[in-house]
Amino acid sequence: MAKNFVVFGATGAQGGSVTLELLKANNSNSNSNKYNILAITRNPRTTQAQKLSSAGATLVQANMEDLNSLKEIVKGAHYIFVVTDFLGAEGNSDRELKQGLNVLEAASSPACLDTLEAVIWSSLPDARKQPCAYENIVHFNSKRAISDRLWNSPLRSRVTEVWLAAYHENFVNSWGIYEPLKQPDGSYILSYPINADSKIPFMSVTDLGKLITVIIEDPTKYHTKVVSFVSEWRTPLELLESFRKATGVEARFQSMTTEQFKQHLEASLHFPNNVALSMAENLSCYRTNPNMITDHTDYAAKDA
Repeated sequence: MAKNFVVFGATGAQGGSVTLELLKANNSNSNSNKYNILAITRNPRTTQAQKLSSAGATLVQANMEDLNSLKEIVKGAHYIFVVTDFLGAEGNSDRELKQGLNVLEAASSPACLDTLEAVIWSSLPDARKQPCAYENIVHFNSKRAISDRLWNSPLRSRVTEVWLAAYHENFVNSWGIYEPLKQPDGSYILSYPINADSKIPFMSVTDLGKLITVIIEDPTKYHTKVVSFVSEWRTPLELLESFRKATGVEARFQSMTTEQFKQHLEASLHFPNNVALSMAENLSCYRTNPNMITDHTDYAAKDA
């Protein structure tokens, strides 16, 4: 009998990776229809949603701020993957917090707990407790607040928390945050609020689904555990060398302070103040602790 797998954010980067990997498992010769995949999305009419539907996922339109509808969605679920989207909540940390807590409450209902085998929660470490504390990474703070409630909920014995590094994909598709930017004189500059030799943890978000399928093959092994996912560390200079090899374009690195980078995001990309500050502090963390994603976790992805 197929297990019910509820994937929140199914048309996003993380949820999309998980959904596609589950569909791949369903289409393999040995695991035909292993999962009944409920792909949760705000808009089932998008191209990505329709692709998932055509591949065999069941699209479910939902608003994570509507608790009653979430209770119906997770009823009878065996597995749940949860990710909240700070930007999707329009940079409002209170909205992101509400979304996460609503899923937590819905999954804690008897109708879900009776069948539930595992909840995989995509979170992040607490930047406020790093060697150099950053207080304003609001999407980190929101996720930690959800985590604190999750670990003290009826779900706690079935939870696996996953911490993800920066996506490789961000370097080429991140609205000017990660990639080198063309200057008026035609040159390219990569600007980060770290040093040239600071190491940034990276992973490919397309690989996340593989990790999740490993976890649910033996869910009890990963119950109550935190799993980090970093495939490699790269300095800004190493990123620029990869950029040069891929494009043939030379670029130079410019180190900024956290405040300078925040101002850059506000002026160049018109980010709201709170989003710009979050992104600036997020990158700044790696100046002092490149191992922030892997510190204090139970498993690294390579050990899974």
